Amino acid sequence: MIFQGMMGIDKRVKGVFSLLMFCGLGVMDGNAQSQEGDWYITWGYNRSMYTTSDVHIWGTGEGGDFDLTLHDAQANDMPERFQTKVYFHPGLFTIPQYNARFGKKISDKWWFSAGWDHMKYKLSKQFVNVSGFASAADMGIVSPENPVLEYDNEGIYWSPEFNLEHSDGMNFVRFSMEREWSIWASKRAHVALSAFGAAGAGIVVCSTDFRWADERRKNAQHISGLGLGFHSGLRMQVHRRFFVQTTAHVGGVRLPWIRIQGPGSAGAEQSIGYFEGAFALGYLIGGDHRNAKKSCNTCPKWGR
Repeated sequence: MIFQGMMGIDKRVKGVFSLLMFCGLGVMDGNAQSQEGDWYITWGYNRSMYTTSDVHIWGTGEGGDFDLTLHDAQANDMPERFQTKVYFHPGLFTIPQYNARFGKKISDKWWFSAGWDHMKYKLSKQFVNVSGFASAADMGIVSPENPVLEYDNEGIYWSPEFNLEHSDGMNFVRFSMEREWSIWASKRAHVALSAFGAAGAGIVVCSTDFRWADERRKNAQHISGLGLGFHSGLRMQVHRRFFVQTTAHVGGVRLPWIRIQGPGSAGAEQSIGYFEGAFALGYLIGGDHRNAKKSCNTCPKWGR
């Protein structure tokens, strides 16, 4: 596979992220000298829905090699139930499905943004049609005459002994161009409502928990593919610097380099469409945000 030799995903992702941001900010500095240099940062949480997907898995089990394709497999997200000890704990608040994003204003109505969409994905327990082959022992079947089972679009039950989930994140590192439209602003300009839309693309970093014939392997974060997404939503500015927003996000990811059994020949691949709904809190940074109660040059800054 193309990425078999990749090691140390954290360093590589940070390197790619830093390089793209450096290039992007260089372009922005050259095109936005007349702008006030506003930034924003947001943090929030999401729920996701996924299309069915053909999941191709291959590797070696206790009984021998396997190479199977699960056709139209169904999956769901993995929300963390609300607990103050998780969501407000400085060491645990990144466990739920979260969205972190920051943006740089490059013109009156346009922003460049980058962020980390931490989605989670888990194959459901289901009857699914499969094609390929696997050992009878791994499939829980005693068959001395036929130690290797071959499937041709035949139904099996994807039971608790088998599992594939991107549970430590199907992380979409996404770079976007955003356009905003002003809808309403109070006379004193301390409260404003705006709409926004964006298109973006980036890399997808998965940490995949894989169970085969009741043997579990938890894989470290690994660049697993690429994605493209579009999002839109509403922002309500409630202060000179604070705002809240809701977002609807639709897109797709192609994951040809999923790691399921370490850096060897084993792996998985799939293509997934998704819909994500998110809620976030935001904060404006920089610009001429004056403190005067009746005068504020940047209240609001959205789509003036």
